[in-house]
Amino acid sequence: MQHFGETTEIAIIGGGICGLTTALALEQRGLSPTVYEAASEYQPVGAGILLQTNALLVFDRLGIADQIQSTGVPLDSGRILSTSGRTLQRFDLDGVERAHFDYGYVAIHRGDLQRLLLDELDSRVKTGKACAEIEDTDPPTARFEDGTRIHPDILVGADGINSTVRDVIAPDIELQTLDATVYRATATCALPEHHCTRGVEVWGEGTYTGGAPIGSDRFYWFATTPSPSPFETATTGRQTITEQLREYYSSFPEPVPTIINSFAPDEDIITTGLMAVPPLDQWSRGSVVLAGDAAHGMLPFAGQGAAQAIEDALTLAAALSRYSDHTTALETYERERKHRAERIRSESHWLGKLATIQSNLGCRVRNHAVNLLPNSIFRRFRYRRTTGTSLPVMKEGIDLR
Repeated sequence: MQHFGETTEIAIIGGGICGLTTALALEQRGLSPTVYEAASEYQPVGAGILLQTNALLVFDRLGIADQIQSTGVPLDSGRILSTSGRTLQRFDLDGVERAHFDYGYVAIHRGDLQRLLLDELDSRVKTGKACAEIEDTDPPTARFEDGTRIHPDILVGADGINSTVRDVIAPDIELQTLDATVYRATATCALPEHHCTRGVEVWGEGTYTGGAPIGSDRFYWFATTPSPSPFETATTGRQTITEQLREYYSSFPEPVPTIINSFAPDEDIITTGLMAVPPLDQWSRGSVVLAGDAAHGMLPFAGQGAAQAIEDALTLAAALSRYSDHTTALETYERERKHRAERIRSESHWLGKLATIQSNLGCRVRNHAVNLLPNSIFRRFRYRRTTGTSLPVMKEGIDLR
């Protein structure tokens, strides 16, 4: 039986949001993890991220929710629009989330959130450590691409949707794909005041676009298009992708055209496919366990990928600090997280199918149906999702599980 204490060696493979949050949660419970990040250094790259209320409730437990709110942009509302500009649904974040849970949604640049988490950590973070293989699970042995090996007591795979750690727990799985391409970018521009604290989604035919402000003059933008994408890398005499995007979205409601028009000709637009991890039979093997996208990577349409990873972090840390043997700890973590994460993963997939309908008739029927649904249904759904947040039971400020 493996016993835990302050000298327990815990290795976290992957230094993204999930890995860093897990390290912080473990550190605050008296454990001393080491994070191994593949990148040679942390840089302020990537795009924005929307932290919904459940993520902020976890960060509140970790004592950094206020810092996140001051670093990012707390949103007071959201809109779903048609391509004609008609409002299909409004989300009053002050009236539901803040009124009941003290936190709404915060939009923040991914690099800013990573930097905040790094600044909070005392634990070691080793960069340039790309994991090549997990050679054993009990006790764990990880081999890195530079040839070095580690032999921790517990190994956490927080290495994303293309996880190497997952191969030893769920070998030969195939990622599920959606027939769409996603574009992401961060724009610098001035917006009308009413867009400065509002998130927006525009549901079109085969495309889903929108975003949220992540600073006083910065906006996180995203869009999906059917695959193969209608936008092609420019060749001699052809438009650049930025020019194609401007033309394609020129008739969409604001702030979409303003955002895209602000892109520089050489704007760094991140282009990826859409993938999800199928339901796994188990999240751990021996003393190796998965967290975040490695366990339940999901499509982005519910805006819950990061939030579910953040919930994993707190639940896993609480289980490891409560139980004296790894088997009980990891079984408890999986029991408390698996059903919720996989249910939200299914919701994300369903919303993705809905948002990327490619027929004109289907889009009109979808938008009409969303517009007819009472706002009270959306309010109840958001309330129930937040009440289901995986938060360890507390008494007098002490985690009881």
